[in-house]
Amino acid sequence: MRILVIAPEQLPVPPIKGGSVETVIYEIVRRLSLHHQVVLISRSHPSLPSVSRLQGGRLTIIRLPVSGRYAFIQAALRRVKGSRFNLIQIENRPTFVPHVRKAFPHTPIMLQLHSLTFMSMLSKERASSILRQTNGITSVSSFLTAVMKSRFPAHAHKFSTARLGVDTVKFRPRSPAFKQQLRARWGVSGTYNILFVGRVVYGKGLHTLIKAVALLKRRYANVRLIVIGSSWPGVAAQSPYIRRVRLLSQTLGVPIRFTGYIRPTRIAELYHLGDVFVCPSQYREGFAMVNTEAMASGIPVIASRRGGITQIIEHGKSGLLVSAFTSPVAFAKHMMAVKASSSFAGRLSIGGRRRAVEKYSWAHTVQALLRHYQRLSVRK
Repeated sequence: MRILVIAPEQLPVPPIKGGSVETVIYEIVRRLSLHHQVVLISRSHPSLPSVSRLQGGRLTIIRLPVSGRYAFIQAALRRVKGSRFNLIQIENRPTFVPHVRKAFPHTPIMLQLHSLTFMSMLSKERASSILRQTNGITSVSSFLTAVMKSRFPAHAHKFSTARLGVDTVKFRPRSPAFKQQLRARWGVSGTYNILFVGRVVYGKGLHTLIKAVALLKRRYANVRLIVIGSSWPGVAAQSPYIRRVRLLSQTLGVPIRFTGYIRPTRIAELYHLGDVFVCPSQYREGFAMVNTEAMASGIPVIASRRGGITQIIEHGKSGLLVSAFTSPVAFAKHMMAVKASSSFAGRLSIGGRRRAVEKYSWAHTVQALLRHYQRLSVRK
């Protein structure tokens, strides 16, 4: 099978700057190209060649020095004009579909949705028109699939799920000695460390977590919050929101360590700076891959009971879910439960790792996609 994959226009693949969607794309195309010819179109970056040929020539990555959605998709289609594909997969950009359909009127098109964001920006009429031009739509969680089916019942038969994976070799438990050395290197030894990983933006809920840690600190003085991430992948500058949460932590007396932007190649080991991982997301996440990364790393996880997160974590077994996700008190209560009992924390750690290994491999993701591809080819 010859497959064209069109990535979003914002960040390069491989995800040298970061980006969850770009990480997913790279993990998928690497595995798809073991048995199929894959052409991926992505955004350029000064450190990457304009064309890469990998996997013995079965994976070709074409990188375009174009910003802006319309300019990017037009440049992408010019680049593959005259080529033939068995299937075209568009990643998280529904507005690309009409352009691709015009250029490839007879080729099956699959739209892969990673979040609610871009479909929610469209009027229902425009979204329905776009869905009519696809042959299938995959979502990264069954939550996302269910929401889309309820919004667009006329297209419900087109929706399916290919849940995301995690690299359980890269993200794995580490020895106490490794953790001790890592924490000494980062200057965060001797404290109970609460870890946040992700974009530092309002919707990710760091402000709620800071207030929760302030409550935890009333009972346990020796706590620290560690924040890994920036406002956008590759951005070092402080945003107004980052300045706001810094001030909030100072006001509430919460010791906090901001690492700033961290390259993706270094993220895996830094999960072990934390004794507990907290994902206080305030909006309905499509998946929230940071949770599976923390689980695979053997770190106890506490997360908002929101969106696709609810399907990753089994409450009380592989992590804890916070129903009152806007409440610092609710997060503090769960953190206290984990802090108070090392045996409970250990059970969550083991349960999270087991669930990540058993349910969230990239091999499962690719197998699900291939089943959907097969259905499209049969329908065609």
